[in-house]
Amino acid sequence: MKGKIVPVQEKIDGRTKPRAWIRKTDNEVTFVALYSYHQTEGRTFMNIALPLPWTSMIGILELSQREKQLQLTSKRLKTSDADSGIYVTLRDKLFKLPLEECFQVSEIQEGVLKAHHQMWIISIPFLSIEYDIFHKDYLH
Repeated sequence: MKGKIVPVQEKIDGRTKPRAWIRKTDNEVTFVALYSYHQTEGRTFMNIALPLPWTSMIGILELSQREKQLQLTSKRLKTSDADSGIYVTLRDKLFKLPLEECFQVSEIQEGVLKAHHQMWIISIPFLSIEYDIFHKDYLH
C-alpha cells in the first residue's frame, strides 16, 4: 500500500492545518482519512475524520511520549476528562462509540517507523496489527 499526504484548505475543513492521507493499492484509492490536531489545557490531540456514506467517524487521540515511542490513544485515563474517544456523526449530532484504539509508533531507523495498532470494542480486544511506514526517499 502506498500513501500520499496532501493539504486540505482550512476554510473548507474548519480545523487547524488539515491533511488528507490518501492510501492506494494498485493505484486504486482504498482509504482516505483527514487529519488535524488541537490542544486542550496544554495537551495535544490528533483528530482524525474518516468519511463514510452519510456520516463520518471521528477519532480523537491523545499524544504522549513514552521512552522512545510516540503513543496516540483514544483511551481516557480514569481520572481524565480528556477529549479522547471515537465518535460518529449523524447530521449535527455526535455520538461516542464503545471503541478504543491505541497506536505506538517508534523510529527503527532513519526514514522507517514501526507502528503497533490495537483496538477494543466494549473493552474486548479485536484488532492488533504491526506495520512499518517507509518515507518515500528511503525506499529502494
